[in-house]
Amino acid sequence: MAPATGFIPHLHAFRGFAILCIIGAHAWSFMIFWTGGLKPGGITTLFHLTETLFHDATLFFTLISGLLFSQILSGKPWHSFFISKVVNVLLPYLVISLILTGIYWPYALEYAQGQGKDIAFLPVLGSNLLLGQASIHLWYIPVLMVLFALTPLLVWLHKRVRWAFWLFSLSPLVISRSPFPDFIQLQTFVFFAGAYALGMGIGLHYLKVQRYVTRYWLSMLLICLAISVTLFLLYQWEYPTGGLFSVYQTLFYGQKALAALLVLALFCRVEARLPQWLMTLGTYSFAIYFLHVTFIGFVIMASADWYSSHREGAWTLVLGSANLLAGILGSILLAKILQKLLGRHSRKLIGV
Repeated sequence: MAPATGFIPHLHAFRGFAILCIIGAHAWSFMIFWTGGLKPGGITTLFHLTETLFHDATLFFTLISGLLFSQILSGKPWHSFFISKVVNVLLPYLVISLILTGIYWPYALEYAQGQGKDIAFLPVLGSNLLLGQASIHLWYIPVLMVLFALTPLLVWLHKRVRWAFWLFSLSPLVISRSPFPDFIQLQTFVFFAGAYALGMGIGLHYLKVQRYVTRYWLSMLLICLAISVTLFLLYQWEYPTGGLFSVYQTLFYGQKALAALLVLALFCRVEARLPQWLMTLGTYSFAIYFLHVTFIGFVIMASADWYSSHREGAWTLVLGSANLLAGILGSILLAKILQKLLGRHSRKLIGV
C-alpha cells in the first residue's frame, strides 16, 4: 500500500487508546507503591490485574510510531523527518526535563546530603537528560530518539534483507526490556527497536494486514485473552520475572501486538463514528505523556494520609481511577492553557 499523505482518523484514535493504557499502567501502581506496598491481598490482586492489562502499554506508542512512519512520513526527505523529531519530540523533552529537575532539585539535594554525598545541579541535569531520569516515565524518550535514529537502517534492512528485518521484529520475544529501575539498558533498546520495526512492517503492508485481521480476528482475540489469563496467573503465582529473557515480556509483546492489531481493525471499521473524546486524547497524547505523572502526584499527596488507614482493594481502585482522570484532565487543561499563552510555540514545550 502506498504511504498516505495526510491525517488518518483511526490511527489518530489509536494514539488516544495508547495514552489511556499508558496512564492506566501508572494510575494504580503509583497509588500503591508511592504510599507503601502490595499488602493487603486485595491490593495485590488489583495490582496484578492492572499490570496484566496495562504493563508494556508503551509498546502501543512504539508500534504506532513505526506504523505512522510507513504510512505518512516515509515519503518525506530524511532531513525533514529528523528535524521534526528534534523540534516536536526532543525539544519538549529537554524543556520538561529541565523544569522537573529544577522542581525536584531541593528534594534531591536533601536526600543526597542525608546520604553524606555532594551533588551539583548541572551533572544531575545532564544525567537526567541522557537517561530520562527527571521523572519516572521519561526514560522512553531517549529510547524513542534512538529508534528514530535507527529508522534509515531499518528501511534499508526491509528493502535489502527482508528476512532479517522480520526476524529482528521478533527479537523482543527472546530479548526483554530491562526491569525497573534501570530502564536504560542495551536490551531495552533492542526490545523497543524490534517493536518499532514490527510497526514499520505493519504499515508497509497495511491493507494486507487489515484483511488478515478481519479474517482471523476471533482466533487472534482468543489468543490475546489466553495470554492475558496466563500473565495474570504468573503474577498470582509470583513466577520470577527474569533478566535478559523474561517470559513476562515475551507474553506482553505478543499480547500488545495482537491487541494493537485488533484495536486498529476495530477503529478502522468504525472510523466515521469514532468518539470525539478518543480523538481529543489522540491530539493531546504527547502532552498527556509528559504531564500526567505530575497530576497523579497531586492526587496521591492529597490522599496519602487518609489512604494510609484505608489501604484496601476497593479504595485503591477508586483512588487509582481518580489518578487516571486527574492525569488525563489535568494534562489536557494545562496543555490548553499553554496553547493559549504560547500559540504555535507550545508544541516546542509540551509537544502539542
